[in-house]
Amino acid sequence: MYSIIPPDQSTRSAGVLKQLTIQISDGRFKVGSLLPAERQLAAQLGVSRVVIREAAKKLEQQGLVSIHHGIGIRVTNDRSLPLQQTLNMAVPENRERLRQCAQARMFIEPELAASAAQRAVHSDVRRLQAIHEALVDGSEIEESVRQDMNFHDAVAELAGNKVLGVMLQSVAELGRISRGLTLAKCGVRLAREQHLQIFSAIAAGDAALACRAMKAHLLSALGDLT
Repeated sequence: MYSIIPPDQSTRSAGVLKQLTIQISDGRFKVGSLLPAERQLAAQLGVSRVVIREAAKKLEQQGLVSIHHGIGIRVTNDRSLPLQQTLNMAVPENRERLRQCAQARMFIEPELAASAAQRAVHSDVRRLQAIHEALVDGSEIEESVRQDMNFHDAVAELAGNKVLGVMLQSVAELGRISRGLTLAKCGVRLAREQHLQIFSAIAAGDAALACRAMKAHLLSALGDLT
């Protein structure tokens, strides 16, 4: 049965939701930590515990927290979670879902690489190089997957399009799984070589070459999933 929230209470819930969203997004509440207890939050924000519960439910729906009864509200800040749940229903078969995710990345990431090559300044290139070198130095698959994702995230950030960046973040978990499969199948060496080609093109400011290098990299990854 659904509870009906009075209008003024609904407005307060929206205000609490906004405050907590900002505090989670800017890192004041760290991922993995628990939010203050429901009673404490209600006292701090001057609202009822019902308002806190409603705001917490909405935060959970957005992937920002997970609610554990008897434990508390844990910060997750995983905005990909709502889309993951939708994709699981839309494409139930796991490998097909991963394949379609890889295809979707091919529509986006080559253009992001081209834009990054056009926009990157010296400090950006140095940061991207450091991320690439961390992948080169990594030996464990799990660490290599993390650094692989860091590299692609950094390229997207350099491109300067936050909308496309958020779109990629929304399929981050599928990306993590697919990278684990491809790295385990083909080894880290190929990914290192392909990342070096992308990095070199961005460092040289060659947008066309960066686009082609990223497309070749993603085509290779897609082939490993089929």
